[in-house]
Order: sequence, then C-alpha cells, then structure tokens
Amino acid sequence: MHDNNYLAHHGILGQKWGKRNGPPYPLKGGSYSRSEEKAIIRDRDKNRNSIYNKRHYDKMIGEGTVLKTLSFDKDRTKNADIFFATYEQNDIDRYRSRFNQPWSPWVKDENGNVIGVDISCKWDVRNAAKHDIKVASEDAGAKAFMDLWEKDRDFYNFVMDPERMDAHPYAGKRHQKFEGFRDAENTLHEVQNGRPPTEKDLHTIYRLFNYAAPLSDDTMDKRMANDVKRQQLKFTKELKRRGYGAMLDVNDSMYGGLKANAPVIVFDMDALIPQEAKQTTIKDLVGSTLLDKGREFLGVYDKVDV
Repeated sequence: MHDNNYLAHHGILGQKWGKRNGPPYPLKGGSYSRSEEKAIIRDRDKNRNSIYNKRHYDKMIGEGTVLKTLSFDKDRTKNADIFFATYEQNDIDRYRSRFNQPWSPWVKDENGNVIGVDISCKWDVRNAAKHDIKVASEDAGAKAFMDLWEKDRDFYNFVMDPERMDAHPYAGKRHQKFEGFRDAENTLHEVQNGRPPTEKDLHTIYRLFNYAAPLSDDTMDKRMANDVKRQQLKFTKELKRRGYGAMLDVNDSMYGGLKANAPVIVFDMDALIPQEAKQTTIKDLVGSTLLDKGREFLGVYDKVDV
C-alpha cells in the first residue's frame, strides 16, 4: 500500500534556500485554444510560407542552398558567431530594394589624401550550406527561451532586469512602431513589476529577445554588449543542443512590416561554406526595387495579421 501523503520539494539543481535561481512560481496557461489549433492545421499545407507555418513549424535549409546577406563589409561572415540571411529570391529582391541604399565612401590616394568619392552599394555576401540546417520556428525558439528562463539563473536575471535586456537601444527605440514588439515590451514590464507570467507571456517576451539579442555590436556600451552576447550564446547553444543551426527572424517574417518568406538568423557557422562576395550595383538596386514593387502590387507577400 502506498502512502500518498508526503511532502516533496521540487527545485532547480544547485538551488539554495533563500537564493532565487529562477522563477518562484510554476508556469500556467498559454496553450493554444481548439480554434487556434484547427487554424494551425488548416493553414499548415495551404501556403508553405504562411505566417502560421513560420510560427509553428520548423524549416530545413537543404545542403548546397546559398544563403545571402547584404553588408558594407564583404567579410561579414568571417569570424562571426551569428548572421542574418535569406535563401529565397523574393526576399533577396525585397532586402535589396529596402536596405541597399547607395553610399559614398571617400577615395584616397596612396598618401591618404581624399581625391573624390565612389558611389557604391552593399556587398552580396554568400555562403552555401555544407549540410542540411534545421531552422527553429517561433514556437521552437520560444520553448528554448522558456526553458533557459526557468533553469538558468543568470539568463532569468537578464530577462527580468530592465537595465539589461530591456535597455538594449534596439529594444527601446526602433521596435516601438511594431505592434508585436510593443506588446512584448508591455508584457515584459508587467512581469518585471511582479505579475506571474504564463507561457503565453514568455512566448510574447521571446519576440523581443529574438529581435534584440543578435544585434549586440560596437554601437553599444562594451559591458552591455558583452552581457547581451553572453546570453545570446547561451540561447544558441541550447538551440544547437536541440538540433538547430538557425532560427526564424521573427521581426522580418511577421512583425516588422517586411513579411519576408525565409529570413533566418544562422548561428551554426561551421555548417557554411563561404563563397565569393559580389558588390551590388545601382542597376541591381533598380531591378530589385521594380520586382519588389510588382510583387507587392500583385499581392505575393503574406498580409495575414498576427
């Protein structure tokens, strides 16, 4: 006969009494309703680039697929831990149209004297997939984010501290015009102020993390950049442990108005074979802009609200 009247303590490995190692309450709620589940199933095969598919289903980048990114630095992906890319032509034209404005670097002689300007466009930086690369959907990324939030004390403190994750200049400024990120920031502030979060809350907050964490760069305070980079690497390590080499860029795919089909944030750099970078031209810019506007007029891009 078993005695079910006993007391058990469920904590986090290494946790000590009086030390907060993670959230002090269980997560509840956040499951999809029956109508939402039906919508997911209904739209799963309707359009492989639908917002429902991006949110709920992982993708696979096949071996040999060429991933492209635009940059002023032709060596953008050398010695990098992470980079933004796409592998679909519609996206490539859309990025060229919107983010490839010409710039005018100074031209100098051998003595360093300025002798003119050179109208230039960004470099088309290419890498081929050495093998299949699994891309985490928004759901898969959010699940990894929640698990770290619950189990890793420093990651939990990073998310919950307004001076850390929420202080990122991108998190506090550029995203304000996007409803998805206003919701994420508002939810984060409510949780930071003591409201117990549901799984749905943490899924919403993940969108802010997905947007801000990969953007640590030289424009940030060095200490803060290192902090953001450390949490980013924890997260990508967790995704690698789950078999992923990239994650969906949720901003460009759903929340930023771009509605790109296949924007990814690649972090398994060993899965890439660098190819020769090509500097784009004004002709490339004009051609991509015309194609992008034409597709937009024909309604090619997904316009589903989320």
